Amino acid sequence: MSWSAALTKALPLLHTLERLGHEAVFVGGCVRDTLLGRALKDVDIATSAEPEAVIAAFPHTIPTGLQHGTVTVVHEKETYEVTTFRTESDYERFRRPTQVQFVKNLDADLMRRDFTMNSMAMRADGSIHDPFGGQRDLRGGLLRCVGDPDARLQEDALRIVRAVRFASGFNLRIAARTWRAIMRHRHLLAHIAMERIGLELDKMVGGSDPGRAAAYLAASGILSETKEALPRPLAEMSERYQARRKLRRGRSGETPAAAKAEAEEESRAMAAIQAIAELNGLEDRWAAVCCALGFRSGQAAELFEALRYSSVRTVQAAAAVAIHQTMVTRDSLNEDTRRNWIAQILRHGKPAAMQWLRVIEAVTALSPSSESGYADQLDEWLQGMQASTIKELAIKGNDLIALRQEPSGPWLGKLLGELLHAVALGELPNEKEALLRAAAIQRPVDEGEYT
Repeated sequence: MSWSAALTKALPLLHTLERLGHEAVFVGGCVRDTLLGRALKDVDIATSAEPEAVIAAFPHTIPTGLQHGTVTVVHEKETYEVTTFRTESDYERFRRPTQVQFVKNLDADLMRRDFTMNSMAMRADGSIHDPFGGQRDLRGGLLRCVGDPDARLQEDALRIVRAVRFASGFNLRIAARTWRAIMRHRHLLAHIAMERIGLELDKMVGGSDPGRAAAYLAASGILSETKEALPRPLAEMSERYQARRKLRRGRSGETPAAAKAEAEEESRAMAAIQAIAELNGLEDRWAAVCCALGFRSGQAAELFEALRYSSVRTVQAAAAVAIHQTMVTRDSLNEDTRRNWIAQILRHGKPAAMQWLRVIEAVTALSPSSESGYADQLDEWLQGMQASTIKELAIKGNDLIALRQEPSGPWLGKLLGELLHAVALGELPNEKEALLRAAAIQRPVDEGEYT
């Protein structure tokens, strides 16, 4: 095990507290990731010193959570959370402790944490304090709650979702007792804020093995227990996954044909989700997940709104799914497909169209066609468009008002839309004179004709 630059930089904080007679250790994720040789995201410190003593020990501090024993220490332009050893009790709504008691015992502090791999401490000399077998579990590929799993999950129900995230991100299997506790207490997710669920799902979708996360989510059915209902396709995936497991074990109560059809559908969806690891961007991965699960654009928007994602992300996901809905039946490279593709770009925008292309190139199971060069041809048509928005036209509204000698009105937007459509299809050059000539003879169009 080698010390990272991040730990080395934080080491003087431990030395300072130790010189003052306090115990101080690195804890949690930074210890786990150091043992695994992973890059550190944060460096957290736990100490026997109470918050007032921590503030007195360092020249630059921020009292970020004194009631819970946390002081942020600023050292060489970096910030570190330094938290007093503590125990917790009387958890409010299965999430936050209402009582915190400062203690001097490190083991008591580590006991309150979630999983054994996160309940290790590292001293300034590099020795590991591991009272609950975190190193053994990491070596064995096991995710296990500290102590009684029923107690740990009832203290903080978000740990139910975090278990899936850690198991997928670290390629672990969930210990049997911990898994049974998850299944017993999954209903407690009804008490957890949706934005917290959204943050965990973002980490799973953007993580190293989103396919493994999807399998755990489907097997557990925990996304059917959230505070707000999520779109039906998520529950359907879970039901099909569980039906396939029963079919494998010969315990399905359905007719073999029906069970087999559902199993095949679920298998295709899971295979597509497993392939999203080939996509780099989080939003591209989310678009692929929604397409793989058969979401409609309204359901994608519903999901993102429920998870409290931004309106920008919501619109982006819905647009990519809407394109997929329309293009999924266009499996041939012909004029009809070209015109339809151009219409989708005009309606949803180039960014959404390019995102969908990235998705079907990386996740081939989602491509409407197995025809060689399908995505390349769509991209060629997209790149060949002379304009994809009214702003890109070589003509402006004032030009048309002057030409028609009419006041601005609904006709103007309709005419600009018709000209854009003709330019996008290559039926008109994007040149001012050509557009003016076309506008001079163009009839008014009905609203929505080219949508």
